[in-house]
Amino acid sequence: MSRAVYVLGGGGHSRVVLDTLLASMVSVAGVLDSNMTVGERVFNVPVMGGDDLLDTLAPSAVLLLNGLGANPNTRLRARLFDDLKARRFEFAVLRHPSVVMGVECHVGQGVQMMAGVVLQPRVHVGENAVINTNVSVDHDCAIGTHAFVSPGVVLSGHVSIAESAFVGVGAVLLPHVSIGEHAVVGGGGVVTENVPAGWIVVGNPAVKVGINE
Repeated sequence: MSRAVYVLGGGGHSRVVLDTLLASMVSVAGVLDSNMTVGERVFNVPVMGGDDLLDTLAPSAVLLLNGLGANPNTRLRARLFDDLKARRFEFAVLRHPSVVMGVECHVGQGVQMMAGVVLQPRVHVGENAVINTNVSVDHDCAIGTHAFVSPGVVLSGHVSIAESAFVGVGAVLLPHVSIGEHAVVGGGGVVTENVPAGWIVVGNPAVKVGINE
């Protein structure tokens, strides 16, 4: 990457993002987080200020990494991405060196793939989606824009995860199921049937317990 690279946020997810960048031998110009002290360091990378620093930078001169996590609300992360993209900033694709990617896969702008991720052939991942540590995605899956797939998740073949959905740690999604927009699958859940938009499901088999407001 020839442009200056900045990580947005200094919390837990941003540290995983930063660690992945360093493992990929990417030089990082700084961390932007208004809740941290300028000059503070994260993995020896300096905090440069808050997001307002971007007002002083030309979008063509920088690449951004979205360091906001989702627990399980993905809205703030999505809003940050959409707002800065509308201002012509570009988000880098993040791919840990250990990622395995099959043929005919497509990943959009700002997608993050952490250590140990496996994408089998013909997987499509929308912009700003996160595929976290040790996630296994089988063939012909589709992961929507802003979706967040937590560590250790297993997606069987032909699974569809819609925009801004959240899949919790260690969940298993059986073949051909779909997860609707803004739906939440609780950690360890086993999804055997389609999950409508906005539902929160937990358990084995996963059942509805609420609505994601």
